[in-house]
Amino acid sequence: MSKKVLYALLGSGALVVALVAVAARPIAAAIQGAGGLAGLHHGWAGHHGFPAMSPEAAKEHIQVAAKWALRDVDASEQQQERVNAIAADAVDDLFRVRQRHLENREAFHAQLGGASVDRAALEEIRKSEMALADEASKRFVRAVADMADVLTPEQRRALMEKLARRHQR
Repeated sequence: MSKKVLYALLGSGALVVALVAVAARPIAAAIQGAGGLAGLHHGWAGHHGFPAMSPEAAKEHIQVAAKWALRDVDASEQQQERVNAIAADAVDDLFRVRQRHLENREAFHAQLGGASVDRAALEEIRKSEMALADEASKRFVRAVADMADVLTPEQRRALMEKLARRHQR
C-alpha cells in the first residue's frame, strides 16, 4: 500500500493519524484487500515478489509497531497489551472480510471468463465489494477508537507529536 493511499485513508482525523503507527499498515492493508474492485489489486495476497501476509505475521507486525509507538509515551505494560489485543482482534475480523473479498474476486473473474457477461451478476459482485469496503472501514475505525480509549489524553497528544515529527522527515 502506498503512503499516499494510507495517508488518504487516515486523513479523517488527528487521532487516527496518531494511532496509525500502532496498527495501520496491517489493518489498512486488509482494508485495501477488501475494498477495491475485484481482481484489480493485490492487498495482502502478495505481489511484486513479496509473499502473502498471514494473520499471525500481521499480528506480529502490529506488536512491533505498537511497541515503537508507545515506548515514548510512557504506556504501561497493561496498555500495550490492550492495544495489541484490540489490533489482533481487528486483524482477525479483517482477514475474514478479506476471505469474502477473495471469493468475490473469483466470481468476478468467472463472470468475465465466460461465454457471455452477466451484467446483473457483476453488479451484485460490485455491491458486495462496496459493502465489504464499508465493513472493513468501520472495523478499522472502531479499532483505532478502541486503542485511543486505552491511552490517556496526554499519551495521545505525545503520540500525535511523535508521529508528526516522523512524518516531517
